[in-house]
Amino acid sequence: MAYITPSPQRRPLFILSTLILIALGSSFLNPLASQATIGRMNVLPHELASSSSDSGLIRQVPYRKTELTIDERTDSDIQKYSFITKYHDAEHLPSTLVLVATKDDSSWGHSEGEANRTFTDFLDMVIRQRVPPQDISIGLLTANRESLDRYSTILLSNDLPIASVEILYAPKTNFQVGPDAADRSFQLRNLLMKEAVKKQEHIVWIDPDIFELPEGLFDRFYKVSESGIDELQIANVPNGKGSKLLPLGITTVMCHQTSYRDMVRNGYSGPSEAEMKKWQEDKDRKPLKAWPKPMSHIVENTSDGTLVRLDGVGETVLYIRADLIRKGLKWPHGEKSNSEGLCSLAKDMGWGCYGLGGGWETRHTDTLDIVAA
Repeated sequence: MAYITPSPQRRPLFILSTLILIALGSSFLNPLASQATIGRMNVLPHELASSSSDSGLIRQVPYRKTELTIDERTDSDIQKYSFITKYHDAEHLPSTLVLVATKDDSSWGHSEGEANRTFTDFLDMVIRQRVPPQDISIGLLTANRESLDRYSTILLSNDLPIASVEILYAPKTNFQVGPDAADRSFQLRNLLMKEAVKKQEHIVWIDPDIFELPEGLFDRFYKVSESGIDELQIANVPNGKGSKLLPLGITTVMCHQTSYRDMVRNGYSGPSEAEMKKWQEDKDRKPLKAWPKPMSHIVENTSDGTLVRLDGVGETVLYIRADLIRKGLKWPHGEKSNSEGLCSLAKDMGWGCYGLGGGWETRHTDTLDIVAA
């Protein structure tokens, strides 16, 4: 049998025609290759709307490998969407869980003169911490169905270097962010912790309106958490008293806005607000040994390798030893609400609160009153 060989003049055209036929054949044989499935509905990947110019850390892929399971509760309207990526290893569960509670897309915040932030920006920010994909997972709460669908599409149509993501959809809640709203949202924070915290070692709470994290922040959290308190330098404690300090249970970091440096408004050392009020109402009060001092003042003239002891940690970015949550640590409510009460409860459990010294700082968005596009 004779084989027909194209002449040298026609060979380039023959090769090009062959490649086109192969491409058309692939599309015909696998028409759903670029689709993902949510329940029984096919979802086409959308181009990600991100305000980050270098959001290439999240790479769109045509062949989805992320698996989705939906836990629909019979006794409530809460649903849990669990996304397991190709990086998940059942024999090596993630050691770090990042938690973030939101109301809808507007919770991601906005900075003057910049595009609205998105869920993709948040993912980018976490990915830039360079934690090995098999070691990190995310727990997210949202009250908005459109946001849930948008997040699901992003997670199912992109190759995210994250082992797993759990989204808790709680439609009848009204989670608020900001210093005046945390007291109203303690139940939702606790609900998210209850659902998402399992066998992880490290918990990192990040408020959705945090815009930037310093490079290496997670590694710094890990390093100090694995050190004994006597091995660490505590800048605001006199020399020789390190052995009396409680071991590290909760750690925070300074936070600033464009025009306002101190966003850790409840991060301080000294008497609590409740103790100060009680002292002021005491007719026979004695002079205080110390006044409350904000974290922004405490970290002045400290180095990056130091910590400062705190009695309140704010609510911007928190590292929490996961075992404390499994043993009952919760966001409190009432007279000792928010981060002040969180520290008080941790102390009752035998663990202390600290802040990173030196130049460790996160950035907070400027405004929150936006509607996401």
